[in-house]
Amino acid sequence: MEKRDYYEILGVDKKATASEIKKAYRTLVKKYHPDVNKNSDAEEKFKEIQEAYEILSDESKRSAYDQYGHAGTAGFNPGSTNGYSDFSGAPFDMGDIFNSFFGGAGSDFGFNFGSQRGPRQDIGSDIRYRIRISFEEAMKGGEFKIKVKREERCEKCNGTGSKSGRKKECPVCKGTGQQQQVRRTIFGQMAVMSSCQNCGGTGEIVEEPCAKCGGSGVVNIEESITVKVPAGAYDGMTLRFRGGGNAGRNGGSVGDLYIEVEVESSSIFERRGNDIYSEVSIPVYKAVLGDTVSIKTVSEDVKLKIPKGTQPGTIFRLRLKGAPILNSEKGRGDHYVRININIPTKLSKKEKEMWETLKEQQ
Repeated sequence: MEKRDYYEILGVDKKATASEIKKAYRTLVKKYHPDVNKNSDAEEKFKEIQEAYEILSDESKRSAYDQYGHAGTAGFNPGSTNGYSDFSGAPFDMGDIFNSFFGGAGSDFGFNFGSQRGPRQDIGSDIRYRIRISFEEAMKGGEFKIKVKREERCEKCNGTGSKSGRKKECPVCKGTGQQQQVRRTIFGQMAVMSSCQNCGGTGEIVEEPCAKCGGSGVVNIEESITVKVPAGAYDGMTLRFRGGGNAGRNGGSVGDLYIEVEVESSSIFERRGNDIYSEVSIPVYKAVLGDTVSIKTVSEDVKLKIPKGTQPGTIFRLRLKGAPILNSEKGRGDHYVRININIPTKLSKKEKEMWETLKEQQ
């Protein structure tokens, strides 16, 4: 069933202000809320009102709707947190960075969402970097090299921090890993137990610190790594590489590497969800007589048939020519093309005579 015009649903003019739209919405919500209105079609109308307000109350979505109609909001999902159902704010888990790029066993390079790591005393800290890629590179995906500074487990002492490998009881906490601190509060002095700062809560300290790492068990390194960005990556997307962060102290597990992808805007295309939008200008005679024009998409150039009598602002849909859908081998969004018609501003004498002749025949 064809969707109704959003302005018509809210009963407002297309030039209505944001406050007028909001006022109309509130009035209709009170009237058609299923808890108040028991008519059989109340719930359907209520959903229709909600959807119309979701679009017209947002400046960018309203602009897209005014320009492209319902096609301009085809990828919009009112129930999602960010408008488009294909995107989530969670980082894409790119698997163990060493298994993926350095040939280790057990590679897990899936686009699965990693669970959040609970706080652990000995875990290595995470590292965050940002890469900037072009719109075209985001559509195709690919591998990008970056330099990363991180802490790696000291090979000389195997991460123990001890030259001999021997440790002794911490003299501050007496091996408990905790120390008592007295703090002043409005209720008086209170004794609070906290992790021992001298031994880091382990209850032990090294007898003789390792000369290479100074007893920390880790050393600072800088290395070049290859980051694989999936086709269809979007601006703000975060990739998670397990085991690519800093090494943990006292033999603790390694943190993760998070890379945020910054995608440059395109001068040709506009992306909404997995759909791509563009415009093409054609001569007036092609719109009148019909023709075939070449349309540039994010994957290839395609031929679009322009029917006779095509009007300015007509939108054509190129199925499966949009952005690649993440986690889908062949899935893609659609490409919407808006037709603009070039009206000549200067005419030769012969062209003017031809238009005059055409005018007389009308």
